Amino acid sequence: MDNNEKKLYPVTFLEDSSEVPWGTVSYQIADLGFVDSMISGGWFGGNTMSELMGTYLERVVGDDSFEYYGLQFPIMVKVIKTSGWQPLQVNVPDDVAEERYDSLGKTSLWYIQEASNDARMYLGLKKDIDAGDFYRKCQEGSLRDILNETCPKAGDMILIKPGTLFAAGPGLKIVEIGESSELTLSVHNWGIELPDGEDILLEEAFDLIDFRKYTPAVPSADDGFKVTRMELKNPLHIFSEQPGDFAIYHCVSGEAVIQPGPGADNFTQVAFKAGHSVMVPSEVNDFLMLPAKEGTVLLEAVPQKKSDPDPYIGTPEEPETPDPHIRNWN
Repeated sequence: MDNNEKKLYPVTFLEDSSEVPWGTVSYQIADLGFVDSMISGGWFGGNTMSELMGTYLERVVGDDSFEYYGLQFPIMVKVIKTSGWQPLQVNVPDDVAEERYDSLGKTSLWYIQEASNDARMYLGLKKDIDAGDFYRKCQEGSLRDILNETCPKAGDMILIKPGTLFAAGPGLKIVEIGESSELTLSVHNWGIELPDGEDILLEEAFDLIDFRKYTPAVPSADDGFKVTRMELKNPLHIFSEQPGDFAIYHCVSGEAVIQPGPGADNFTQVAFKAGHSVMVPSEVNDFLMLPAKEGTVLLEAVPQKKSDPDPYIGTPEEPETPDPHIRNWN
């Protein structure tokens, strides 16, 4: 790719799907090394996300994201379809991920796109429990007795932070949006075979588990991203006075079209249908989002700037001036 001559534009990607013992996993947008999403059209068609990042740097993601994440694209999108129970898992926090694995940690959001009437999910524990009792339950095969079982419904949005035990049961279609990491440790597999290369890592994950009664997670800037559900009934003008953050749009239903903003001609329109995603680079800071069918629903994912705690007071410093990297809706 010629770095200086080509303008960036909203890009779509080829799906990377695979079967797992409990269903299928389809990566929509990912820069994970073992999965590197390939661009499906336009000037950059045939190139991967990591190649785009390696060439265009902050022009893709914006200054703040590039400063924090470097060459790795910060957000991942995948679709999970379950025909059986996932292993019980726990996400790894950033500090442990860096220290133990030289990797990014993981916070993820699950959007329940489809759910059968009898679909179930485990999220955390029914009540506070002693770590030793938890370990014995794992060994005895009676772990389900202490897990918090929920009945997810289509449209639910569930934030899964590090430390929370989780597993999805059969009959679900889940859009997962999260940090660009797959650092999730399996602690129990219900006797189901794991994919090649994966193991039960109960002892390794033990000090990461939150043994308190489950309470729903509250979104924060340190999640690294923000997800908004949008019912796209009318054209939406999205703009900023200067390039700021990139944005990802996943089409849950219907169909949408992205066009340059009024008076702009920096790219041709891009259409994407239900089940597909598009990434709008930071450099594209003025565009229209139009519904192409009735009932169009999108998930918008944008990065949030993570801040290091002040070493003297242990809390993030407040910005002295408003952040200019804001997308305005009109």
